[in-house]
Amino acid sequence: MNFKILASGIPIAVFFGLSQVASPWIAIVGGFSASSLVYYATRRDRLVGEIAAFAFACVAVTALVGIVANSEKAYLASGPVSDFLFVPWYLGSVLLGRPLVGGIARELAPALAMKVPLQAPVFAWLSVAWAGFDTIHGTMRVYLLTHLSVGEYIVWSRLIGWPITGALLATSAFFIWRAARSLNRGQATQQRPVSDALPEYAA
Repeated sequence: MNFKILASGIPIAVFFGLSQVASPWIAIVGGFSASSLVYYATRRDRLVGEIAAFAFACVAVTALVGIVANSEKAYLASGPVSDFLFVPWYLGSVLLGRPLVGGIARELAPALAMKVPLQAPVFAWLSVAWAGFDTIHGTMRVYLLTHLSVGEYIVWSRLIGWPITGALLATSAFFIWRAARSLNRGQATQQRPVSDALPEYAA
């Protein structure tokens, strides 16, 4: 399993463990400290690094609010808050002609994504799709956070959210791969010699 995927679950595990034996502010400090260590251990440069820093900033703000209010749920609100804040980022990137999904794909899978122009329609509509997903995902998490206990929220938000996120990631990868293959075929056809493109007739 990828270390970064495994490490992403450490802060919430630390937070939940401490919440069972200590006061809310201690659990929040523990969870945020673990988030800080994971962020610095897995941080990277460029766009993906900026996205990670943005998400970490959301955690920092909600951790501060949670400590001041002595509220575990205020700390956990970093999830839906980041979901909603990513929506204008996705949509704004499309309007600016630099779809966010295109930039992320070029950093995470350059061998594939670099074959597709950044302005390609596939990156634009995938960015819109992710904006829609984050809107629904954030709304779902707000509902669960409001109606469930802390432990129930941690479990159910992941049981519901992770499979859908995984499916959307796989779908995005498929359509980017298909766009790259289609462009490769088009370029190959254009580069074929005229004698190869025309049918041969017997004399």
